[in-house]
Amino acid sequence: MHTRSVLLASVAIAASSMTANAQDVATPQDDGSSVPTEIVVTAQKSSERLSKAPVAVSVVSQSLLDRQGLTTSEQIATTVPTLKLSQNGFAIRGIGSNNGFSGYSTVATQFDGIYNPSPVALSLALFDLGAIEVLRGPQGTVYGRNATAGVVNINTADPGRNFGGSASLQYGRFNDIRAQAAVDLPVNDMLRVRVAAFHQVNDGYGPRFAARRFDKIDLSAVRVTTVFDPAPNLSWRLSGSYARNTGTVASVFLRNYNVYPQADLVAGTFGPVTIVPSDAINPGLDTVTSNRQDITSYDVRSKLVWDATDSLSFTYLAGYSLLKNDGVTASTGVFSQEYIDHRTRTWSHEVDVNYENGPLKLVGGAFLYEDRQPSGTRLLHAGNTAPAPFNLVFNLFGAKVVGTGDQISTIDAVDVVNTYAGVGSKSRALFGQATFAIAPSLRLVAGIRSTWDTVTSHEQQLVCPGQSFDRDTIAPDVCPTFTIAYTDDRNRPSAKYSKVSWKLGIDADVTENLLAYATVSTGYRGGGLQPSSNPANFRSYAPETVDNFELGLRANLMGGRLFLGATAYQMNYKDLQVSSIIVDPVQGPIPVTTNAARARIRGIELETTFRPTPADRFTAYFSWLDTKFLRFANAPDNLGSADTIYNIFAPILGFAPIAPAVADYSGNRLPFAPRFSGRFSYAHEFETASGWKITPAVDFFAQTATFASVDNAIQGRIAGYTKTDFNLQFDEPSGHAYLNVFMNNVEDRRIPTTVVPVWSSTTASYAMPQTYGLRVGFKY
Repeated sequence: MHTRSVLLASVAIAASSMTANAQDVATPQDDGSSVPTEIVVTAQKSSERLSKAPVAVSVVSQSLLDRQGLTTSEQIATTVPTLKLSQNGFAIRGIGSNNGFSGYSTVATQFDGIYNPSPVALSLALFDLGAIEVLRGPQGTVYGRNATAGVVNINTADPGRNFGGSASLQYGRFNDIRAQAAVDLPVNDMLRVRVAAFHQVNDGYGPRFAARRFDKIDLSAVRVTTVFDPAPNLSWRLSGSYARNTGTVASVFLRNYNVYPQADLVAGTFGPVTIVPSDAINPGLDTVTSNRQDITSYDVRSKLVWDATDSLSFTYLAGYSLLKNDGVTASTGVFSQEYIDHRTRTWSHEVDVNYENGPLKLVGGAFLYEDRQPSGTRLLHAGNTAPAPFNLVFNLFGAKVVGTGDQISTIDAVDVVNTYAGVGSKSRALFGQATFAIAPSLRLVAGIRSTWDTVTSHEQQLVCPGQSFDRDTIAPDVCPTFTIAYTDDRNRPSAKYSKVSWKLGIDADVTENLLAYATVSTGYRGGGLQPSSNPANFRSYAPETVDNFELGLRANLMGGRLFLGATAYQMNYKDLQVSSIIVDPVQGPIPVTTNAARARIRGIELETTFRPTPADRFTAYFSWLDTKFLRFANAPDNLGSADTIYNIFAPILGFAPIAPAVADYSGNRLPFAPRFSGRFSYAHEFETASGWKITPAVDFFAQTATFASVDNAIQGRIAGYTKTDFNLQFDEPSGHAYLNVFMNNVEDRRIPTTVVPVWSSTTASYAMPQTYGLRVGFKY
């Protein structure tokens, strides 16, 4: 069946239910009752039933996490509408980045209420989770900056009040071994402890040229969580965790390459392009000798709650993390990046006050946050590429990979060494949000937040001829041959930004089981600094802001068996931050963040969860997304610009250099924003005469085509695709042990995770192909 036909079927199913909400609402009660227990969310920093939350929030519940064995951010993406994984974190409603250099994510990721800005944290194991809340749209009042697209709250499991535990062992394709265990240790009525551990290793699914195969997983983690209740109105939750990632980086393939048969090298003109499809490894990947990651994370998170009165409570959240990186983060055969003893520290403090009395509900607080890279080094080996016939220049001057015929050529360009001495940001904020019931079934919402940011970029940057250094000979300020460029920013002034965000809304109980709401809200993503050695226009970028207009319906029907919802929205962005690649006359191609003038995003999200019987569980969502750059003139044109090395060598042969080009992308679609996407899940529980429970389940996802870059180039078009997962679970009569057989990505699709078009070619990395295996576990 074609993708379009499948999507139409998904739309029909979802639309017939008038949907839009949480992914896998509660399971039936343990006594066999068919009445589900509705999920309670804290999306707006106060507890409320999911069907009464006037915000676009979805919940990935524990039952779905357990059934599918979801332990990575890549697996969690697509479980709720428009949630994707980007190179600097999550993406929501088409807002994310295909570039890891593009500053802080537009989706604020929180672990147990503590903000974590690092996309590296998402490469670590997500294990022993309670539930995941995904808020779509700007959350500028209660969550603040860097949440213009939404928020993902990842909540880890709490200690149980009774002694017990669980464990599972999984074996699958690629010799994938996954083991996890958790145990609850109640010390007394006041203190309980939970210890959880996780380990996963496999052989990798990419090619093997270095010492270890590309796309290899090697994750380990342990977490200890305590809850101390010294008084009935006082509770302190404290957790500490350790995680390690020593897998390998993603392999990179040549998705297609460009040929210019009518190019005029003497005049420096391209002529029409011929795009040649390819599925080969990226040129030079077979020469890579080091691809090992080495990431270690230490985290401490604290939550202290004091219920001062029946109406008033205080919450103090504090967190500290230390992230160490001493390995490779990218290696394409042309470009590589590795860190040497690099450290990132984050601290955060937040005080929340909740008050509820009669018609008034208030939440307010103060927030203080800092992240800092105090030490460490980043080494970039930057190479250049050239398409035929321009590759003649590289071939004559010592190409690393000599392209024959129509093949592209590569050449070593420069080594860039960044030595960090205080790169990071500080943020302070005051916020408040009030809900006032002007009638028993009608409420007004108003919120405001004031944010003050400081961005610091204290570092040295050294540019040397290509292959000047390895990790053992690296220097911060002197090249072993000659210095192309050196910049000392250790005393560079900080940049300061501030913004007031606000929200106004109204929600009403149309009936006892139907909620309608309308909101207008704003969001703010902080600006940033880039190396002062960049061209003058690319040494900093401005904050982005968004105005969001949203209408929603939430319904909880049939005694809680059926949840329906719908959300319609329009987001108007100003100074949208966009990642791109420019051609620097010294460094060659470098990734930068620029500001698009204006962009518009509008869409409809439909979701449903239906439990027609205690044995059946049906969930679905459908999303329509329409994105457009309203104004984006004078943008860097990657496809119309030659590499720096070409422009240096071409005149020696009598050829004209090719100046960097700009283009007008006004009217283009935003990248990685499928017009249609949908998901359908169904599970049915059979019970045998002997008491065994057998539960087959299917999860089906589909999306239409997207573009990989702002230029909407055909080279970077990603075709629509489907992904189907099958799951069969056997639970023994006591409910203490189970066996799970699974197959994920039944179609065995090559699903791109990163696609990068440049003047010579388009490269891509891909998600895991078809996997299958079995998992055994027990709980007591």
